[in-house]
Amino acid sequence: MRYLNISASIVLVLVLTAAKGQNSVLVNFGSTTCANPNAPMFSLIKNPLSANPVALVNCDMSPRLPNFFSVFVAYNPKDNKIYIADTRTFTSSRIWRLDVGLPGVIACPSSIPETPTYTHSYVSNNFEFDNSGDLWSLSDYNASTGQCRMDKFDLTTGQVINTRILQFPQGNFPTTIFSGDLCILPNGRMFATLGDNPSRLYEILNYSSTTGNASAVHLLTLPLNCYGIAYLNGQLEVTGTNLSNSCYYYRYAIADKTLSAEIPFQNMQAPIDNTSFTPALGVTKQLLSAVLINPTTVDLTYEIYVRNMGNVVLNDINVTEDLAKTFGAANVSNVQVSFAAGGNAAGLTLNPSYNGTTNTTMLNAGQNLPNWTGSNNNYFFTMVLKCRATNLNAQTTYLNSAIGNATINSAVDRIIISDSSNHGPISVVDPNYDGNASGPGENVPTPFNYNLLPVKFLSMQAAVTTTGNALVQWRVATPVANARDFEIQFSRDGTNWTLLGQLPITDNKREAYSFMHTNVPQGKLFYRIKQTDLDGLFVYSRTVLLLNQKGGGRAVVLSNPANDYLQVALPANGGITTVLKLLDTTGKLVYTDKVAGSTSVSVAHLPPGVYYLQLSNSNSSEVHKVVIQH
Repeated sequence: MRYLNISASIVLVLVLTAAKGQNSVLVNFGSTTCANPNAPMFSLIKNPLSANPVALVNCDMSPRLPNFFSVFVAYNPKDNKIYIADTRTFTSSRIWRLDVGLPGVIACPSSIPETPTYTHSYVSNNFEFDNSGDLWSLSDYNASTGQCRMDKFDLTTGQVINTRILQFPQGNFPTTIFSGDLCILPNGRMFATLGDNPSRLYEILNYSSTTGNASAVHLLTLPLNCYGIAYLNGQLEVTGTNLSNSCYYYRYAIADKTLSAEIPFQNMQAPIDNTSFTPALGVTKQLLSAVLINPTTVDLTYEIYVRNMGNVVLNDINVTEDLAKTFGAANVSNVQVSFAAGGNAAGLTLNPSYNGTTNTTMLNAGQNLPNWTGSNNNYFFTMVLKCRATNLNAQTTYLNSAIGNATINSAVDRIIISDSSNHGPISVVDPNYDGNASGPGENVPTPFNYNLLPVKFLSMQAAVTTTGNALVQWRVATPVANARDFEIQFSRDGTNWTLLGQLPITDNKREAYSFMHTNVPQGKLFYRIKQTDLDGLFVYSRTVLLLNQKGGGRAVVLSNPANDYLQVALPANGGITTVLKLLDTTGKLVYTDKVAGSTSVSVAHLPPGVYYLQLSNSNSSEVHKVVIQH
């Protein structure tokens, strides 16, 4: 519930923290110079889409392979290894499993054994691993029907463990499946470039289902023959060579479905087959609640979700959360951080020195975050951040971002990954589903609109009726907007609360509300109201104590000394009206009211000092000494 702001407000953006950066690494199988088939090698290229790509390593395969024809390369996210498959005999697949140091120091294998790791009679075409380590390939293409098999096969046994028909679209059948490549994004989407004269780009749907056929969606016909494809930062790099004097690539933007002009291939190498490893983060942040403490102070609760969106283990995972940039260092206090329930399967530890101002890193240094493989749930974590913000301005929108950061490759050419949080729940970590959380419009800070805080409670009281029920009554400032409902909450000890009922808010001009609690027990009864907005922000009323005692008894004055409110708990009296008077030490009347039950009295406007509270009704009269301290 919020006050309606009739006059136009001035919105001040205090901070827009934006940190972007995903840095995929292209794995290229080919040769170190364009179209040199007799010098086969594979290279790992950093910053592949930049003007200055860097080959982290160039690994010579010539001792094991005579040339680069009919050879495929694939990266396995499950074990962080590179696989090279030689199918030149067309009767078997010889596959080497190679360690390149991921996710630590990237380097060529110390030696490549003469004997392959696996040799199977199954002949793979354009094989690629998904994030769970399952290996996919094509076989048995029928050019007249546009159908082939989509196979998942077991590397250790060479057996096909799942197969289905893959249907290509009429009018856009590939000329062959022997020329081309598969690409599987960390989020599971599969793309392929297949055929020559011409080569076509497809997205493959339903490939991993156990029912129904797989289908290919034709995206476009490529200008030149392309034999390789890799996923890089929300784009596909589709690569090719004329096997003579030209090596090139195109960028295909997954979200926009647009193809770039022809670009010379990185470092003048020859691209024959490609894969990639993708260190990538996705971060979201949302405001769970804002509770008004006083007119310029609010307790805020945020949720921060961090996910490994890539296909490689991330080193040095951390989150930077600078509250001082948003609210001012002097205005931040009561900072608390915890992991949400079920939100730390990775076993990470929090930085105990984090305070949001002078220390802004939320995790201890040197920790890793696994990638998503199979059914594991340790590839993400969720934190709850609580803080108190003071000296708030009602005409300001406070923007705040959490920044996730990590690295791979601890050598000189360290690869740094970062992502600035996108506003909202987990579902908005990658809204356009292109696998890149740093795409345009995906790093929106989380706003806090102080001028749209929840309702102001004017009064809150409770009384025992003649029938033995408790009548809870409250009043709020009007008009109000964006309001959803009230929750009436009850407690026997003032600490553990239960929900009695809910009242929807349908009239923004209604000021007074009430709720009847039936069959109330004897003794102390605590009541409070929780009001929630449509966007989830909420605020509590003051707590009132009702004394349901047989034979009456004296009133109880709570919060004495008092700061903002003086709480008065009246004994059960059947709803008899009690006159309440507050006098200063000179006998001057500073406040009076007629109440039918327990209530709270605002004393924030009164000077500090000693006062006398008089309570009188038809049955009794009593005086209490109270102290006001600010």
